[in-house]
Amino acid sequence: MAFQDVIDDYGDGRTGSIVTADGTVGYTISSSADTITRPNTNEGARITADGSETVEIAFDRPVRGVTLKFDRSNQPEIYRIRIDGQDVDIQDLIDSGAATFTTIMAGTDPPEPGTHIIEDGGVTSTGSFDNDSLGFLTLGFAIESVEVFGTGGTGSNWDLIEIGIDSIASAVVCFTAGTEILTPDGPRRVCTLAAGDRVVTQSGAIRTIRMTNARRIGPIALFREPRLLPVRIAAGALGGGLPLRDLTVSRQHRLLVASRIARRICGHEEVMIPAFRLVGLPGIEILRAIGTVHYHHILLDRHEIVLANGAPAETLLVGPVSAEALADELEETMPEVLPRPGLAPMSPARPLPAAHTARRIVAAHRRHGRPRLEMRAQACA
Repeated sequence: MAFQDVIDDYGDGRTGSIVTADGTVGYTISSSADTITRPNTNEGARITADGSETVEIAFDRPVRGVTLKFDRSNQPEIYRIRIDGQDVDIQDLIDSGAATFTTIMAGTDPPEPGTHIIEDGGVTSTGSFDNDSLGFLTLGFAIESVEVFGTGGTGSNWDLIEIGIDSIASAVVCFTAGTEILTPDGPRRVCTLAAGDRVVTQSGAIRTIRMTNARRIGPIALFREPRLLPVRIAAGALGGGLPLRDLTVSRQHRLLVASRIARRICGHEEVMIPAFRLVGLPGIEILRAIGTVHYHHILLDRHEIVLANGAPAETLLVGPVSAEALADELEETMPEVLPRPGLAPMSPARPLPAAHTARRIVAAHRRHGRPRLEMRAQACA
Protein backbone atom coordinates (compact mmCIF):
# COMPACT_ATOMS: atom_id res chain seq x y z
CA MET A 1 0.00 0.00 0.00
CA ALA A 2 2.94 2.35 -0.54
CA PHE A 3 4.09 2.28 3.07
CA GLN A 4 7.85 2.31 3.45
CA ASP A 5 7.46 1.00 6.98
CA VAL A 6 4.40 0.53 9.16
CA ILE A 7 3.64 -0.14 12.83
CA ASP A 8 2.18 -3.61 13.35
CA ASP A 9 1.36 -3.68 17.09
CA TYR A 10 -0.61 -0.91 18.80
CA GLY A 11 -0.52 -2.29 22.34
CA ASP A 12 -0.27 0.26 25.16
CA GLY A 13 3.32 0.96 26.19
CA ARG A 14 4.82 -0.80 23.21
CA THR A 15 8.07 0.65 21.88
CA GLY A 16 9.75 0.06 18.55
CA SER A 17 11.44 1.76 15.63
CA ILE A 18 10.38 2.75 12.15
CA VAL A 19 12.38 3.59 9.02
CA THR A 20 11.91 7.15 7.78
CA ALA A 21 13.53 9.34 5.15
CA ASP A 22 15.85 10.70 7.85
CA GLY A 23 16.87 7.36 9.33
CA THR A 24 15.44 4.95 11.89
CA VAL A 25 13.35 6.63 14.59
CA GLY A 26 12.08 5.11 17.83
CA TYR A 27 8.48 5.42 19.02
CA THR A 28 6.30 4.77 22.06
CA ILE A 29 2.60 3.92 21.91
CA SER A 30 -0.13 5.09 24.28
CA SER A 31 -3.24 3.11 23.48
CA SER A 32 -6.58 1.83 24.68
CA ALA A 33 -7.20 0.15 21.32
CA ASP A 34 -6.82 -3.48 20.27
CA THR A 35 -4.66 -4.58 17.33
CA ILE A 36 -6.79 -6.57 14.88
CA THR A 37 -6.63 -7.88 11.30
CA ARG A 38 -9.15 -7.52 8.50
CA PRO A 39 -8.97 -8.40 4.76
CA ASN A 40 -7.52 -5.02 3.73
CA THR A 41 -5.39 -4.40 6.84
CA ASN A 42 -2.76 -6.72 8.27
CA GLU A 43 -2.53 -5.23 11.76
CA GLY A 44 -4.38 -2.04 12.64
CA ALA A 45 -5.60 -0.18 15.72
CA ARG A 46 -9.33 -0.61 16.37
CA ILE A 47 -10.48 2.96 17.10
CA THR A 48 -14.04 3.36 18.41
CA ALA A 49 -16.35 6.19 17.33
CA ASP A 50 -17.20 7.21 20.90
CA GLY A 51 -13.62 8.17 21.76
CA SER A 52 -13.15 5.38 24.32
CA GLU A 53 -10.49 3.49 22.34
CA THR A 54 -7.73 5.68 20.89
CA VAL A 55 -4.08 5.41 19.91
CA GLU A 56 -1.18 7.86 20.08
CA ILE A 57 2.29 7.40 18.59
CA ALA A 58 5.08 9.52 20.12
CA PHE A 59 8.32 9.60 18.11
CA ASP A 60 11.78 10.10 19.61
CA ARG A 61 12.37 13.02 17.23
CA PRO A 62 10.42 14.84 14.50
CA VAL A 63 9.39 12.58 11.61
CA ARG A 64 8.43 13.45 8.02
CA GLY A 65 6.08 11.50 5.80
CA VAL A 66 3.76 10.05 8.47
CA THR A 67 0.77 8.39 6.77
CA LEU A 68 -2.50 7.12 8.28
CA LYS A 69 -4.66 4.53 6.55
CA PHE A 70 -8.38 4.46 7.40
CA ASP A 71 -10.28 1.20 6.81
CA ARG A 72 -14.07 0.67 7.12
CA SER A 73 -15.30 4.17 8.10
CA ASN A 74 -19.02 4.92 7.71
CA GLN A 75 -21.38 7.74 8.62
CA PRO A 76 -21.97 9.32 11.10
CA GLU A 77 -18.59 8.26 12.54
CA ILE A 78 -15.82 10.87 12.18
CA TYR A 79 -12.21 10.06 12.99
CA ARG A 80 -9.99 12.97 13.95
CA ILE A 81 -6.32 13.50 14.78
CA ARG A 82 -4.19 15.45 17.21
CA ILE A 83 -0.68 16.43 16.14
CA ASP A 84 1.87 17.23 18.83
CA GLY A 85 -0.98 17.40 21.35
CA GLN A 86 -3.13 19.85 19.38
CA ASP A 87 -6.47 19.09 17.68
CA VAL A 88 -6.17 19.75 13.94
CA ASP A 89 -8.70 20.14 11.16
CA ILE A 90 -7.72 17.70 8.40
CA GLN A 91 -9.48 19.78 5.74
CA ASP A 92 -7.45 22.83 6.77
CA LEU A 93 -4.25 20.80 6.43
CA ILE A 94 -5.25 19.69 2.93
CA ASP A 95 -6.32 23.19 1.85
CA SER A 96 -3.00 24.64 3.01
CA GLY A 97 -0.99 21.98 1.17
CA ALA A 98 0.35 20.53 4.43
CA ALA A 99 -1.33 17.14 3.85
CA THR A 100 -2.80 15.03 1.06
CA PHE A 101 -5.78 12.68 1.19
CA THR A 102 -6.73 9.97 -1.30
CA THR A 103 -9.36 7.25 -1.22
CA ILE A 104 -9.51 4.04 -3.26
CA MET A 105 -11.42 0.78 -3.43
CA ALA A 106 -9.21 -2.18 -2.50
CA GLY A 107 -8.95 -4.90 -5.13
CA THR A 108 -9.96 -2.73 -8.10
CA ASP A 109 -7.74 -2.65 -11.21
CA PRO A 110 -7.66 -0.01 -12.52
CA PRO A 111 -8.24 1.61 -9.13
CA GLU A 112 -11.66 3.10 -8.42
CA PRO A 113 -12.29 5.97 -5.99
CA GLY A 114 -13.37 4.89 -2.52
CA THR A 115 -16.19 6.25 -0.37
CA HIS A 116 -14.03 7.98 2.27
CA ILE A 117 -14.46 11.76 2.54
CA ILE A 118 -13.30 14.61 4.78
CA GLU A 119 -16.12 16.10 6.85
CA ASP A 120 -16.17 18.38 9.90
CA GLY A 121 -12.38 18.27 10.06
CA GLY A 122 -12.11 14.47 10.19
CA VAL A 123 -12.36 11.32 8.09
CA THR A 124 -15.68 9.59 7.48
CA SER A 125 -17.45 8.00 4.51
CA THR A 126 -20.40 8.75 2.28
CA GLY A 127 -23.83 7.36 3.01
CA SER A 128 -23.15 4.56 0.53
CA PHE A 129 -20.04 3.38 2.40
CA ASP A 130 -18.19 0.23 1.36
CA ASN A 131 -15.95 -1.85 3.64
CA ASP A 132 -13.43 -2.16 0.80
CA SER A 133 -12.88 1.61 0.78
CA LEU A 134 -9.50 2.81 2.08
CA GLY A 135 -8.49 6.38 2.89
CA PHE A 136 -4.87 7.58 3.06
CA LEU A 137 -3.80 10.78 4.83
CA THR A 138 -0.15 11.78 4.37
CA LEU A 139 1.35 14.62 6.40
CA GLY A 140 3.83 16.78 4.52
CA PHE A 141 5.61 18.21 7.56
CA ALA A 142 7.61 16.85 10.48
CA ILE A 143 5.69 15.84 13.60
CA GLU A 144 6.62 14.47 17.02
CA SER A 145 3.34 12.71 17.82
CA VAL A 146 -0.01 11.81 16.30
CA GLU A 147 -3.18 10.65 18.04
CA VAL A 148 -6.31 9.21 16.40
CA PHE A 149 -9.72 9.28 18.09
CA GLY A 150 -13.34 8.85 17.04
CA THR A 151 -16.49 10.95 17.42
CA GLY A 152 -20.09 10.69 16.28
CA GLY A 153 -20.82 7.11 17.18
CA THR A 154 -20.91 4.47 19.92
CA GLY A 155 -18.45 1.96 21.28
CA SER A 156 -19.79 -0.62 18.82
CA ASN A 157 -18.81 1.61 15.87
CA TRP A 158 -15.14 1.51 14.95
CA ASP A 159 -12.55 2.06 12.27
CA LEU A 160 -9.25 0.32 11.63
CA ILE A 161 -6.20 2.60 11.50
CA GLU A 162 -2.66 1.84 10.33
CA ILE A 163 0.15 4.34 10.92
CA GLY A 164 3.35 4.23 8.90
CA ILE A 165 5.78 6.17 6.74
CA ASP A 166 5.04 7.23 3.18
CA SER A 167 7.15 5.21 0.75
CA ILE A 168 7.99 8.12 -1.52
CA ALA A 169 10.38 9.44 1.11
CA SER A 170 12.65 6.43 0.58
CA ALA A 171 12.12 5.57 -3.06
CA VAL A 172 15.34 4.09 -4.44
CA VAL A 173 16.46 5.19 -7.90
CA CYS A 174 15.49 2.53 -10.41
CA PHE A 175 15.18 1.55 -14.05
CA THR A 176 11.96 -0.05 -15.27
CA ALA A 177 12.06 -3.70 -16.27
CA GLY A 178 12.46 -3.25 -20.04
CA THR A 179 15.54 -1.01 -19.85
CA GLU A 180 18.62 -2.38 -21.62
CA ILE A 181 22.00 -1.90 -19.87
CA LEU A 182 25.21 -2.19 -21.87
CA THR A 183 27.35 -5.18 -20.86
CA PRO A 184 30.56 -6.64 -22.37
CA ASP A 185 28.28 -9.03 -24.28
CA GLY A 186 25.98 -6.29 -25.55
CA PRO A 187 22.78 -4.76 -24.16
CA ARG A 188 20.85 -6.80 -21.59
CA ARG A 189 17.50 -6.11 -19.96
CA VAL A 190 18.05 -4.87 -16.42
CA CYS A 191 15.58 -7.42 -15.04
CA THR A 192 17.89 -10.24 -16.18
CA LEU A 193 21.02 -8.89 -14.46
CA ALA A 194 22.25 -10.35 -11.17
CA ALA A 195 25.13 -10.03 -8.74
CA GLY A 196 28.34 -11.13 -10.47
CA ASP A 197 27.28 -9.95 -13.92
CA ARG A 198 29.36 -7.22 -15.53
CA VAL A 199 28.35 -3.91 -17.08
CA VAL A 200 30.14 -1.30 -19.18
CA THR A 201 30.35 2.24 -17.80
CA GLN A 202 30.17 5.46 -19.79
CA SER A 203 33.98 5.67 -19.70
CA GLY A 204 34.29 2.16 -21.15
CA ALA A 205 35.38 0.50 -17.89
CA ILE A 206 33.95 -2.92 -17.02
CA ARG A 207 32.45 -3.20 -13.52
CA THR A 208 30.94 -6.11 -11.61
CA ILE A 209 27.46 -5.87 -10.15
CA ARG A 210 27.49 -6.40 -6.40
CA MET A 211 23.74 -6.39 -5.79
CA THR A 212 20.44 -6.04 -7.63
CA ASN A 213 16.99 -5.37 -6.24
CA ALA A 214 13.49 -5.31 -7.67
CA ARG A 215 10.31 -3.63 -6.53
CA ARG A 216 6.75 -3.93 -7.85
CA ILE A 217 4.45 -0.91 -7.52
CA GLY A 218 0.82 -1.87 -8.08
CA PRO A 219 -1.99 0.27 -9.47
CA ILE A 220 -3.45 1.12 -6.05
CA ALA A 221 -0.14 2.48 -4.80
CA LEU A 222 0.36 4.46 -8.03
CA PHE A 223 -3.15 5.88 -7.81
CA ARG A 224 -2.69 6.86 -4.20
CA GLU A 225 0.81 8.28 -4.66
CA PRO A 226 1.47 9.72 -8.15
CA ARG A 227 5.05 10.53 -7.14
CA LEU A 228 5.81 6.83 -7.62
CA LEU A 229 4.97 7.10 -11.33
CA PRO A 230 7.95 6.74 -13.66
CA VAL A 231 9.39 9.36 -16.01
CA ARG A 232 9.64 8.56 -19.73
CA ILE A 233 12.47 10.04 -21.79
CA ALA A 234 11.59 9.68 -25.46
CA ALA A 235 14.15 8.41 -27.96
CA GLY A 236 16.52 11.25 -28.84
CA ALA A 237 15.16 13.64 -26.18
CA LEU A 238 18.53 14.10 -24.47
CA GLY A 239 20.36 15.05 -27.66
CA GLY A 240 22.86 13.21 -29.83
CA GLY A 241 20.19 10.63 -30.71
CA LEU A 242 19.98 9.46 -27.08
CA PRO A 243 18.38 7.52 -25.67
CA LEU A 244 18.32 5.10 -28.58
CA ARG A 245 14.77 4.11 -27.62
CA ASP A 246 12.34 5.37 -24.99
CA LEU A 247 13.86 5.16 -21.51
CA THR A 248 11.68 4.91 -18.39
CA VAL A 249 13.09 5.46 -14.89
CA SER A 250 11.90 6.35 -11.39
CA ARG A 251 11.46 10.07 -10.77
CA GLN A 252 14.58 10.39 -8.57
CA HIS A 253 16.85 8.53 -11.00
CA ARG A 254 19.63 10.86 -12.09
CA LEU A 255 20.65 11.29 -15.71
CA LEU A 256 23.77 12.91 -17.06
CA VAL A 257 23.49 16.47 -18.30
CA ALA A 258 26.61 17.53 -20.24
CA SER A 259 26.47 21.05 -21.64
CA ARG A 260 27.96 24.50 -21.75
CA ILE A 261 24.87 25.70 -19.88
CA ALA A 262 25.70 23.43 -16.94
CA ARG A 263 29.30 24.67 -16.98
CA ARG A 264 28.21 28.31 -17.05
CA ILE A 265 25.72 27.96 -14.18
CA CYS A 266 27.55 25.67 -11.76
CA GLY A 267 31.12 25.41 -13.06
CA HIS A 268 30.82 21.74 -14.06
CA GLU A 269 30.35 20.60 -17.64
CA GLU A 270 28.87 17.25 -16.54
CA VAL A 271 26.31 16.99 -13.73
CA MET A 272 23.66 14.48 -12.64
CA ILE A 273 20.06 15.70 -12.43
CA PRO A 274 16.97 13.70 -11.29
CA ALA A 275 14.59 12.71 -14.06
CA PHE A 276 11.60 14.52 -12.57
CA ARG A 277 13.40 17.86 -12.85
CA LEU A 278 13.68 17.33 -16.62
CA VAL A 279 9.92 16.84 -17.03
CA GLY A 280 8.48 19.48 -19.35
CA LEU A 281 11.47 19.52 -21.64
CA PRO A 282 10.64 18.21 -25.15
CA GLY A 283 10.07 14.44 -25.06
CA ILE A 284 10.27 14.06 -21.26
CA GLU A 285 7.07 13.39 -19.31
CA ILE A 286 5.48 11.58 -16.38
CA LEU A 287 4.14 8.21 -17.58
CA ARG A 288 0.59 8.22 -16.19
CA ALA A 289 -1.19 5.59 -18.29
CA ILE A 290 0.34 2.62 -16.50
CA GLY A 291 -1.16 -0.19 -14.43
CA THR A 292 1.83 -1.73 -12.63
CA VAL A 293 5.47 -0.71 -12.72
CA HIS A 294 8.43 -3.00 -12.00
CA TYR A 295 11.51 -1.11 -10.81
CA HIS A 296 15.05 -2.56 -10.80
CA HIS A 297 18.31 -1.09 -9.56
CA ILE A 298 21.92 -2.22 -9.74
CA LEU A 299 24.68 -1.54 -7.23
CA LEU A 300 28.38 -1.53 -8.11
CA ASP A 301 31.44 -1.08 -5.90
CA ARG A 302 31.03 2.64 -6.43
CA HIS A 303 28.64 5.07 -7.98
CA GLU A 304 28.96 4.86 -11.76
CA ILE A 305 27.34 6.03 -14.97
CA VAL A 306 26.15 3.19 -17.19
CA LEU A 307 24.46 3.24 -20.59
CA ALA A 308 20.71 2.64 -20.34
CA ASN A 309 19.09 2.36 -23.76
CA GLY A 310 22.29 4.09 -24.83
CA ALA A 311 21.87 7.10 -22.51
CA PRO A 312 24.18 7.83 -19.55
CA ALA A 313 22.35 7.16 -16.27
CA GLU A 314 23.46 6.42 -12.74
CA THR A 315 23.76 3.20 -10.79
CA LEU A 316 22.61 3.18 -7.15
CA LEU A 317 24.29 5.79 -4.97
CA VAL A 318 24.17 4.58 -1.36
CA GLY A 319 23.20 7.43 0.94
CA PRO A 320 21.21 7.67 4.20
CA VAL A 321 17.81 7.03 2.56
CA SER A 322 18.79 4.10 0.31
CA ALA A 323 20.91 2.60 3.10
CA GLU A 324 17.88 2.50 5.39
CA ALA A 325 15.65 1.05 2.68
CA LEU A 326 18.16 -1.70 1.77
CA ALA A 327 19.89 -2.20 5.12
CA ASP A 328 19.46 -5.98 5.32
CA GLU A 329 20.73 -6.66 1.78
CA LEU A 330 23.65 -4.24 2.13
CA GLU A 331 24.70 -5.69 5.47
CA GLU A 332 25.05 -9.10 3.79
CA THR A 333 26.62 -8.04 0.49
CA MET A 334 28.41 -4.70 0.92
CA PRO A 335 28.61 -3.66 4.58
CA GLU A 336 31.47 -1.33 3.71
CA VAL A 337 29.11 1.10 1.91
CA LEU A 338 26.71 1.49 4.83
CA PRO A 339 26.97 4.92 6.47
CA ARG A 340 28.89 4.58 9.73
CA PRO A 341 30.43 7.14 12.06
CA GLY A 342 33.90 8.14 10.92
CA LEU A 343 33.57 6.60 7.44
CA ALA A 344 33.22 8.67 4.28
CA PRO A 345 29.98 8.10 2.31
CA MET A 346 29.94 6.73 -1.24
CA SER A 347 31.11 9.50 -3.59
CA PRO A 348 28.93 10.50 -6.57
CA ALA A 349 30.28 9.83 -10.05
CA ARG A 350 29.53 13.42 -11.10
CA PRO A 351 28.55 16.58 -9.19
CA LEU A 352 24.96 16.63 -7.90
CA PRO A 353 23.69 20.22 -8.15
CA ALA A 354 21.46 21.57 -5.37
CA ALA A 355 17.77 21.73 -6.23
CA HIS A 356 17.74 25.45 -7.06
CA THR A 357 20.83 25.07 -9.27
CA ALA A 358 19.33 22.07 -11.10
CA ARG A 359 16.17 24.09 -11.75
CA ARG A 360 18.26 26.92 -13.24
CA ILE A 361 20.12 24.51 -15.53
CA VAL A 362 16.89 22.92 -16.78
CA ALA A 363 15.20 26.31 -17.23
CA ALA A 364 18.14 27.55 -19.30
CA HIS A 365 18.01 24.45 -21.50
CA ARG A 366 14.28 25.00 -22.03
CA ARG A 367 14.77 28.69 -22.81
CA HIS A 368 17.60 28.17 -25.28
CA GLY A 369 16.46 24.84 -26.74
CA ARG A 370 19.86 23.25 -26.15
CA PRO A 371 20.35 19.43 -25.98
CA ARG A 372 21.00 17.94 -22.54
CA LEU A 373 23.95 15.94 -23.88
CA GLU A 374 25.42 18.71 -25.98
CA MET A 375 29.05 18.11 -25.00
CA ARG A 376 28.69 14.33 -25.42
CA ALA A 377 27.33 14.81 -28.91
CA GLN A 378 30.24 17.06 -29.82
CA ALA A 379 32.75 14.59 -28.39
CA CYS A 380 31.28 11.80 -30.51
CA ALA A 381 31.14 13.89 -33.70
